[in-house]
Amino acid sequence: MKSLFSFILIVASAVAAVSQQSEPSQSPGTEWDTTPAPLAGQGVRRRPLDERAVSNYVTGGIGITQMYTDNAELSNSSQISDLSYNIEPHIALSHITPRLSYDAAVAAGFVVNRKLDDRNQATQNAALELSYHLSQFVVLRLSDSFQNTTGLWTGPGSGGVGSASAGVGPIQQPNPSLLTYGRFRANTALVELSGQFSATSYAGIRGTQTHTWFPSGATDPVLGPLYGGDTYSAEAFYNHRFSLRNWGRITARAQRFDLSQPLGHTDSGSVLFMYAVSIRPTTTLSFFGGPQLSVTSAPAETTPGSGFQPRMWSPNAGVIFNADTRTMSGTASYTHGVSDGGGLFSAVTLDSAEAQIFRRFGRRFEIGPGFTFAESTPIVSGEKVRTYSGSLQSTIRLRDCSFGAGYSHDNRSGVGSSTAASSNRIWISFSYDFIRPIGR
Repeated sequence: MKSLFSFILIVASAVAAVSQQSEPSQSPGTEWDTTPAPLAGQGVRRRPLDERAVSNYVTGGIGITQMYTDNAELSNSSQISDLSYNIEPHIALSHITPRLSYDAAVAAGFVVNRKLDDRNQATQNAALELSYHLSQFVVLRLSDSFQNTTGLWTGPGSGGVGSASAGVGPIQQPNPSLLTYGRFRANTALVELSGQFSATSYAGIRGTQTHTWFPSGATDPVLGPLYGGDTYSAEAFYNHRFSLRNWGRITARAQRFDLSQPLGHTDSGSVLFMYAVSIRPTTTLSFFGGPQLSVTSAPAETTPGSGFQPRMWSPNAGVIFNADTRTMSGTASYTHGVSDGGGLFSAVTLDSAEAQIFRRFGRRFEIGPGFTFAESTPIVSGEKVRTYSGSLQSTIRLRDCSFGAGYSHDNRSGVGSSTAASSNRIWISFSYDFIRPIGR
């Protein structure tokens, strides 16, 4: 995890000098710049509230957030309210040339809880997104993101590193749906090699690996024991632009979902067809779908018999919408398919939907609601877990300082049982940021 992230940083530094000395005669990949993010296997990047950033710059600062939670353990009984603080200095570097571009960001701080002393800990967040043109039409892309924090401080109001972590798209990302407020570590790495065949088509191969870790013996008041694990994914893809506004893609993908203990694994293979249309230059709508076969291996003592299907065909499908203008930023998506358990006993069939809208008022203020819903059905055993979260947050920027506030309601329940837990979170935040151009 950390060694891979360090390796990517070394690569970025090593190739920077080469890229400055031997630029291609033309700016490569200009036809790729308009590819919708889901087709490019990337997450959606939101327009900054204050657009002061130049092409090559370093930015840094410190963020301080205070959060009140009325159910800090997300328990369905003996609820404990708590007041916690997150103090996190951060620094980021952006570098762009015709051959090499990268965004690197690091944040490290600590979380302090007023009542739950066992939740006090140091936190780290790091992300890197790098693209390097090996030749005019061949591109190597590397991405890595790392988190060491608690579930209470993820999602709305987390204040973590965000801009560079958009290197993994919504189709490739691990299962983020389970709401557990305990401690965890996660790392997602991506390697991609792509080549352009013509002005309207390119193809490539992509590999991702995600590692999730929970402390030994970690349990949740509702879910019970939590299980970490690894997810491996390999893809071959072909993208074609039919017109200025219409794109298509076909992807063949193989995945493996491993648990951190010898409790079995799930292998899956799928063929996905995707179509994307640019309704406007800043608004895209993407659809994808295809068959998915999953094969699960588990010890006999853990399989309940009638409810377990070791070999299963299912659809893998979804829709993704994104709009980002000067006055509004919004994303909405729905996905269905086999995914990792995200802390559950086995891989799951996941139905996930989310939406986030921000309304901008000038360059200083934005406000907007957000909503997520997910239903995880374990393949091996256990009941379905249903989660949803609704939020409202706002940010105002005054010169080098930002002030934020927000509210979030989280709910998690077992479908068909009385097991349920909910929590309300309220936070206020302050951050100071500076930006300096480099290489001039």
